[in-house]
Amino acid sequence: MKSLAVVPGERYSAHLIDAPVPDVGDGELLIRSIRAGVCGTDREIHQGLYGKAPQGSDYLILGHESLGVVEKAGRGVAGYDLGDVVVRAVRRPCGCKNCSAGSNDLCPTGDFTESGIKELHGCMAEYFKDSPAYLFKIPRELADVAVLLEPQSVVEKVWRQANLIQRRLIWEPKKAIVIGAGPIGLLQSMLFVAEGLETYVVARSKYGNVKSRIAESVGARYLSASEYSIEGIRKAAGLADIVVDASGDSSMAFESFGLCANNGVVCLTSITGGDKAYQIPSDRFNLDIVLGNKVAFGSVNANRVDYEIGIIRLASFMERWQNSLYSMFTRRLQVADCVKAMDSDSSDIKTTIEF
Repeated sequence: MKSLAVVPGERYSAHLIDAPVPDVGDGELLIRSIRAGVCGTDREIHQGLYGKAPQGSDYLILGHESLGVVEKAGRGVAGYDLGDVVVRAVRRPCGCKNCSAGSNDLCPTGDFTESGIKELHGCMAEYFKDSPAYLFKIPRELADVAVLLEPQSVVEKVWRQANLIQRRLIWEPKKAIVIGAGPIGLLQSMLFVAEGLETYVVARSKYGNVKSRIAESVGARYLSASEYSIEGIRKAAGLADIVVDASGDSSMAFESFGLCANNGVVCLTSITGGDKAYQIPSDRFNLDIVLGNKVAFGSVNANRVDYEIGIIRLASFMERWQNSLYSMFTRRLQVADCVKAMDSDSSDIKTTIEF
């Protein structure tokens, strides 16, 4: 089968290979890929910044944003029919207490495996296999956009965790600022608008680009970081009850605290695999966090409940903002051109590989 693979740790190693179709054992399903989404994580693995091949393999098939149909079922599988549309979860648990309790997204050991990232071949292949425990059935009416379920699960977790943390006080959030206008940033802004928050999206791209049009089409206001300084953003938007950094820029992660209101919460979601250094006014930074009773947390991956809520949320987005969701798909590549998916520019939002 055609697959997009890398040699982990080797710079710019993504290449198209012929890999064996997975053997399906008892309790497993063989999934035929429809499409796979590409994100910054895939590109950083391509750059050699991280990634780990499965045991016994010298390559890693990329891909953690999946969409496929059930092609074959092993013995003992119940609840799935051939042709069912499914999305795959990213992470597999280790044996720690959190993983054993169903919270492998909060695994403290690092001994988990992840589709297309760490010790588990991904979904950028014509076929992949998995257990029903790590698959989610997708209503056929969502099939066109369901490859967005993985990033949607991430933004659902942000909102769920923020609400859990903010039980520390009486929290009635009115305003949100999202930094970054990639899929995570745009889906997060849709969630906040749907939850009734006045929402601002901050990104580098100049006003009038496709990202700003999508943000404003769902009811958010777009501010270009190329036109507004942090102080300018603060004046234009005011301070927010929740700030989410999805920019992919670690310096913006620190700047985001300056946009957070007292008693507010900041969530950092960017995966930054480089070694960039950034100088901060530490006394002022510390004072602001302490006197403002502010909380920061990092969020990665998602829980099964976040995927399940994400399916419901995507359905509501389709009813309300179908054209906006479709506009997020800025580049669709056929398998023969899949290596080009590792390139991106500022206008790109969601690239997919079409199988």
